[in-house]
Amino acid sequence: MKSAFTYKGLAVGALLSLVCGAGGVYGMLLVRGSWWGLNASAPGAILLFFVLTFFVNTLLRLIHRPLALGRGDLVMIYTMMLMALTLPTQNFLVHIIPTMCIPFYSASPENDWRAVLHPLIPDWIAPQDYSAIKHLYEGLPAGQAIPWDAWVVPLGAWFALFLALSLMMICLSVILHRQWSTAEHLTYPMVHLPRLMIEEGSDPTARLGPFFKNPLVWLGFALPLVFFSFDGLNHYIPEVPTFSQFSPSLWWFENNVRVIIGFSFAWIGFFYLVSLDIIFSIWFFYLFSKLQEGAFSIVGIASTEKLSRYEAFQSADLVHQGLGAFVVFAIFGLWMARRHLLAVWRKAWNPTDPLDDSDEMLSYRTCLIGLAASLLFISGWLWLSGMPLVVLPLFLGIVLIYYIVITRVVTAGGIPTTRPPIVPPFFIISGLGASILGDRGLVAMGFAMGWAAEMRLFAMIACANSLKLAEMIPGPKRRLFWGMVLALLCGLAGSTYVLMHVAYTHGGINLTGHFIGDGGQWNRLVPLLNSKPEADMRGWLFTGIGGLVEGLLMWANHRFVWWPLHPLGYVIAAGFITGQIWFSAFVAWLLKGVVLRYGGPGLFTRLRPFFLGMILGEATTGGLWLVIDALTGNYGNRITAM
Repeated sequence: MKSAFTYKGLAVGALLSLVCGAGGVYGMLLVRGSWWGLNASAPGAILLFFVLTFFVNTLLRLIHRPLALGRGDLVMIYTMMLMALTLPTQNFLVHIIPTMCIPFYSASPENDWRAVLHPLIPDWIAPQDYSAIKHLYEGLPAGQAIPWDAWVVPLGAWFALFLALSLMMICLSVILHRQWSTAEHLTYPMVHLPRLMIEEGSDPTARLGPFFKNPLVWLGFALPLVFFSFDGLNHYIPEVPTFSQFSPSLWWFENNVRVIIGFSFAWIGFFYLVSLDIIFSIWFFYLFSKLQEGAFSIVGIASTEKLSRYEAFQSADLVHQGLGAFVVFAIFGLWMARRHLLAVWRKAWNPTDPLDDSDEMLSYRTCLIGLAASLLFISGWLWLSGMPLVVLPLFLGIVLIYYIVITRVVTAGGIPTTRPPIVPPFFIISGLGASILGDRGLVAMGFAMGWAAEMRLFAMIACANSLKLAEMIPGPKRRLFWGMVLALLCGLAGSTYVLMHVAYTHGGINLTGHFIGDGGQWNRLVPLLNSKPEADMRGWLFTGIGGLVEGLLMWANHRFVWWPLHPLGYVIAAGFITGQIWFSAFVAWLLKGVVLRYGGPGLFTRLRPFFLGMILGEATTGGLWLVIDALTGNYGNRITAM
């Protein structure tokens, strides 16, 4: 059968991948507006896909229908944009640059990093030309060109690692796709909107799909457009009233516990597509975790353990409980998939096995080979960076658990943004102690923070959602893989060029604070070279408690039909990021509960376009004001956290 993914779609996807990479970096660093691709909600992809399907493709149908992009091409393009958005912001590129450079740029006689830290840094992992780093942060002197030669080796090394990580996650996604989509029937809330934007009606001559003809879509679209545009205008005209704040807070337990009140139309839209028990459990377990944190603080038994800045906004006890929940959630999920995984293994070694993988993007044999090769390369890279062999399996194990679990909660629970309870480097430091790492190992952990810290949008999330979207296209899907590879390369090219151009032109210290702050792990790690803290046994205790609670929740969820608490909510309860989304989950839970109670499934289905319109409207509004701010030069107008 002929592939529905044509070279026309590949070419358009490559162009838009460049736009995603370049625009993501430019918008974050210089314009400092709403971000395109930090979170799994990927508003940049939604915005560009809206422009493509509603404006460009409609115009092409009007001019000459054969010029329009088909459904297969549109799936390819959306897939490529998702993949390209995994790298331009803090998820990779904007994080690894300060990770490489801050040890040199921030070295001073007071911190003595030149003597303490620099001898432990491998030559290939960071630029060796100090002037190239200095000018990156302070701007180039007039007439000088960007010193690309200083960046060839370190960027080449980091890009190789990124591509290996992406290949590993793509292979994992293909292996788990049939289990999650067919056997367990996950809902994939992030896929609903692009699928409906692609769908064609019964009229073959129609220029617009039925989704865009539904007035409820535009009513939902208008809400965030009007609401957030007041915020956008307020940035230019202070007299214009503003109706929203990103994170107003409540302070509980004598101002010891902060409860964030975050609001997003888009996040409410995603949660509307999720089952009531999941969205109830998200806000319930978040508030319960705050009660635990407050009680421990008042009684005086709160942990005093110091972790990284990523765990600074929640207690260490909750962090470790979240880790235990993550591990048990992953183990239980893999146990549920054991028959499928065994069948994949048999098919990989025996091509005549009856399991049919012809409709998958890659054969199972190719996936297992790719998974093994990428893991081998990643292990070698980390070992050369200084990570001891004795901790490598545990480090990679927790990284794999994080990738799988976060992808699972996104595809099953519509979680628009989350990240691990404790970053992998500090999981090792807290769990095993710093002595086992040695000085070079601690420095290697500092560099690992460049890619294993935020972990909000990565290739496995992009691939899992794309594979679900591609189910609407019959026929072979192998070409989709090469679209993903091309998207990664184009995204890397676009984002790298724009980052270097903007930083060397304006000076990194004049850009967003993340360009310096995201190298802040060195201030925490360098003192550990002397103190070498031992493993925190209390942390292991609370990891066990978290795992036990998660196990009981999973048992009850599968044993009792009436059980109201979903284990997914407990998995993400401890995260600081959950503080940004719990209130939107609460609002969605109230709205969906009322709709189902008084209108039933019929009303729920009829209202779904309204909530999808809210997602589309917030993504479009954020992008619209980003363009306006870029054109006017009025920066710092971030109106949505989507």
